[in-house]
Amino acid sequence: MQCPYCGSNDLIWDNIHGNIVCASCGSVIDTLYDYSQIDTSEDIIDLNKNLSERKETRNFIKLTETVSNKFRIINNKKNMKFITEDGELALSLLNMDKKVYKVYEYLEKNGIFCGRKIKIRVALSFYIAGYRCKKMRNILEKLHINYLRS
Repeated sequence: MQCPYCGSNDLIWDNIHGNIVCASCGSVIDTLYDYSQIDTSEDIIDLNKNLSERKETRNFIKLTETVSNKFRIINNKKNMKFITEDGELALSLLNMDKKVYKVYEYLEKNGIFCGRKIKIRVALSFYIAGYRCKKMRNILEKLHINYLRS
């Protein structure tokens, strides 16, 4: 074996760092792999063993059930979406005013505010449609959005 860069045959096999290095130019020529350190024996792990007995496992299962109950899956023809309770409430508020619903449809259709939460889109639709002051504060309160006074 020789160095492809300078042609020297003076190569150093660095087992500690796992490299073959040229002593003349210092180039790293190749990587050494030590397969003797790898354990090839197989251990079969039964993931169901004692599953219900562990407190951490019970807590994790409880948490996932709680989270899954907060989301609902909406499956329309184009794609499947997950929606929160707040998002569902926000969409139901759109039925209050046809003008707001048209604003929301326009925003949704044109991809404006995409990536925002549904409740934020709905709140912005109400604002764009002309809701201000007390009416807007009521909408924000229903949607659990903090109202900042200036």
